[in-house]
Amino acid sequence: MITDRIENIDKYTLLFSGVSRLIKILESKQLSDINSKESIDGIDLIPIFSDSVSAIFDESVLEAHKIFMDIHITLEGTDIIAYADLKNEATIFQEYDETNDYLLAKSGEIKTLTVPKGYFCIIPNTFAHMALYKNHSKVKKMVVKMPVDF
Repeated sequence: MITDRIENIDKYTLLFSGVSRLIKILESKQLSDINSKESIDGIDLIPIFSDSVSAIFDESVLEAHKIFMDIHITLEGTDIIAYADLKNEATIFQEYDETNDYLLAKSGEIKTLTVPKGYFCIIPNTFAHMALYKNHSKVKKMVVKMPVDF
């Protein structure tokens, strides 16, 4: 899990090659102007808006991906992202759905990370995670999904 200010995202291109493609997108698009899912150069940009935690929220459930990794960029508010190491701190209870690239896991070792406006969080696929976790404030964010092997 990596979090930093959005203006520093270029510092992570050596760790995650897809970040270079994302930077090119950010040079030509204002994320705040995207109101529905867009796919550009193999990267999905998914805007998310949340005023409060869902009524069906289960704080022990996390998701993980195999093909894609996530970058969450907070545009407004403060997001809370929960996470646990998928291999050592989580138990899978819903097997991998290949079509939608996710599995569900539970963990008793959940940690949280605060991602305020102007920050991003890179979530490698070795972590199970859940964004918009308990106590987040009104959030407008962009979820970026890119193949791990970019």
